[in-house]
Amino acid sequence: MNFIKMILMAAALFTASSAYFQNDSFGQEGDDVKKEIQELKQMMEKMQQRITELEEKNRALEQQAKEKEVVKENVVVTEETEVIQAAPQPRQESFLSKVAQTLNPDISVIGIFAAAWYSRNDPFVFAEDDPQNTGVNLQELELGFQSIVDPYFRFDTFISLKTEGVEVEEAYGTSLFSMPLNTQFRMGRMRAKFGRINQIHTHAQNFVTLPIVAAEFLGQHLNPTSIEADFLIPVPWYMELSALGGSPDVETPTFATDEANANNLAYLLYVFHLANFFEVSDSLGINLGASFATGSNGTGPKERSNLYGADLYAKYRPLRQSAYTEFRLQSEFMWRQADTPEENLEDYGFYAEGVYRFAKRWNTGVRFDLTDTNTPVAGEDGGDEELLSADSADLVSTRAINPGETLGLPGRAYRISPMLTFSPSEFSQFRLEYDYLNQNYAGNQHAIFLQFQYAIGAHGAHSY
Repeated sequence: MNFIKMILMAAALFTASSAYFQNDSFGQEGDDVKKEIQELKQMMEKMQQRITELEEKNRALEQQAKEKEVVKENVVVTEETEVIQAAPQPRQESFLSKVAQTLNPDISVIGIFAAAWYSRNDPFVFAEDDPQNTGVNLQELELGFQSIVDPYFRFDTFISLKTEGVEVEEAYGTSLFSMPLNTQFRMGRMRAKFGRINQIHTHAQNFVTLPIVAAEFLGQHLNPTSIEADFLIPVPWYMELSALGGSPDVETPTFATDEANANNLAYLLYVFHLANFFEVSDSLGINLGASFATGSNGTGPKERSNLYGADLYAKYRPLRQSAYTEFRLQSEFMWRQADTPEENLEDYGFYAEGVYRFAKRWNTGVRFDLTDTNTPVAGEDGGDEELLSADSADLVSTRAINPGETLGLPGRAYRISPMLTFSPSEFSQFRLEYDYLNQNYAGNQHAIFLQFQYAIGAHGAHSY
């Protein structure tokens, strides 16, 4: 607009001085100047006409914008077709429909099956969910029921169906209300936060078989009926302290109920876990944890077991370089001290597994696990002659055939397990695994597994 004003002033200046140029003494020069002034006037008229048109168009656009603002309150504009449609009014749910929704939890079913081949007719099986024999085995059928109870609690239930029977694997409530130190409570039957593998359900584990150390010290899983409190410690990194207290009412090789002191709070089961998470970079995260569990072991009045643990988990995933490349490292060490009427037992073991995801649906890995003892335990009849070397006959002690059923270990055992996994989707999975088991108290064993699992329904991710 300033530019236009300058032009108008210049035109006025030229018009005011036109009388001066009327003098014929200027001759042809004056005529040329008059011609230029006339052309300038014509240009100014065209510019003024263009400005008027633009102002009218601008007023029309402003009017359309005002009309759209009024319409937006009751319409939805679709981006693809640019068609304006009336938005549906929100449906008012009745009280009965809200009650029905709260009574309708997320329901899921996960089936895990494994075709197996063992080199022995009487295979060494360490965990309940491990394939039991050559042939096709049902490892587990997990039913899940999960829902919000009210603004203060949610409830999660997982029932495990196996060939041997039915088990309530987990059934616990979790607090949702705010408390100091971001405290959260869990109450019911649940997997204790001892280490890492004990918190992971069978379908979410990386290998077909459970590590020997977890089976020998915790059983298939340590899931007492208890109360647990979790605290976030105010430090620069993520630190969580968990404390659990409950009844040793689960079948584990380490803990059992002391019938003579059933009302003594000192001989209940207590589990503590400290978790630390460090974000080393955008691609690398490391989780370090320490655990301690203590309680009666059921071998005699006031006899107890102490179990110590340390766990490591590291995940490397360079999303900027590759969307599907991923490497995970997981390891745990456990040390057990147990008092019995005959002697004090001391056992230890660990496992380390690495999993490499090299494509969208494929990953591979290998695991090494070992258990050993400073106080070997013989067979149930106490005969050391029943504990045979790897080159001996197939006759072994009852303790060696069914490890994990009694407190203490018969000797050293280690296992190497490579695997390959294919996941067509998040609802199905196929896994091929080979196990080589070496024991200094019995013969060695080879095994091959082909596991397949399916999932239906809404099954939320487990927290661990």
